[in-house]
Amino acid sequence: MNKFNNKNAETFVRWLIRRDDNLDQVVFYFLSKLNATSARYFPLFNSNNRIRIVYLNGLNLPKTDFFMLLLYKIFLIIFNFKFKKYTVFHNISAPIVTKSKYQILHIDDPEYSASERRKIIKWLAKVAHRNCIPIIICTNEFTQKWLTQFSNNAYILIIEQGFVEAQAHNFEIKKLTNFTCVYSSPYIHFGSDKLSGHSTWGADLLLSQIIPRINESDVNIHIILIGELGKDAKKRVLELKNVVSKGRVNFKENAAIISACHVALYPRDLDLNRSMTKIFTYIGAGVPTVTFDLNDTRIIKDKQLGFSVSSVADFVDKIVFLKQNPDILNEFSKRVELFKDNYSWLNLTNKMNESIKLFIKDSGPN
Repeated sequence: MNKFNNKNAETFVRWLIRRDDNLDQVVFYFLSKLNATSARYFPLFNSNNRIRIVYLNGLNLPKTDFFMLLLYKIFLIIFNFKFKKYTVFHNISAPIVTKSKYQILHIDDPEYSASERRKIIKWLAKVAHRNCIPIIICTNEFTQKWLTQFSNNAYILIIEQGFVEAQAHNFEIKKLTNFTCVYSSPYIHFGSDKLSGHSTWGADLLLSQIIPRINESDVNIHIILIGELGKDAKKRVLELKNVVSKGRVNFKENAAIISACHVALYPRDLDLNRSMTKIFTYIGAGVPTVTFDLNDTRIIKDKQLGFSVSSVADFVDKIVFLKQNPDILNEFSKRVELFKDNYSWLNLTNKMNESIKLFIKDSGPN
């Protein structure tokens, strides 16, 4: 389980008895002990030294996260009066409006659905009714343009996806001897597994087409999977060659494992028109990526940080090509290293803080 190491993070109980605060921004965060936490929100806030992080720990009991999340929302409502002392409230779950003057709604993985649109419009109406000022933070221009269609009274800010530094428990990270590809996802489900049909956690294309073709093309290419394998996924992995599963790990271990590999894989051909945290995790680890040509992954193509392809055959061919052409692989790696610095979570939190500060200054009384 990931744990906050930010000095401004404290449990809900400790925050409840707090009388004063020297910070003027606050976020409530539910930290599950059973399920993966957000690869965006956790590092975004953990890297920020200007926000009070109030977290509620989940229970180590099956199927309790739903009730803990419900409790989380109830706490937000019951103790709304305590938010009056904060100028800014960061909202990352239910669209609740507190007594803080500035209400920030974070949107990471939009569905672009009519129901989601209605929820945001309803939230904006609540913010206006409370005489508060709305801010929406998203991750890319596509989402920003979609929000602009119906959120004209809100300041819409882009804070891109970032990456956790690839540092692993005080030992030096070295490239693996064998040419190794890596795929990382909190959950890797296949066949009849619960999440096999999930748009971001299903791995049917990877396990049924891509890896078998890699095995056929070059028996010396190894693959590392990082994430919790479903029951059918485990069975399928046993049928494949040169595949090792590392299970679900914390963010720093994830970055360290990826950094030791040669090529990262983004084996999804469904375009969700989002900015994907996984892509920036790969970039942060300094590893070129092979992906399908999507809006989700356009940064790989635009900045030449790997290959974007249109078919499974091309996907595998590019992996083999990189293995056979280490000079080109090295050039991609150098380009990734030069590009990545602006997208560290520390730099992104600084960007967010300064943008919010400037907006508050401009929107305040003259």
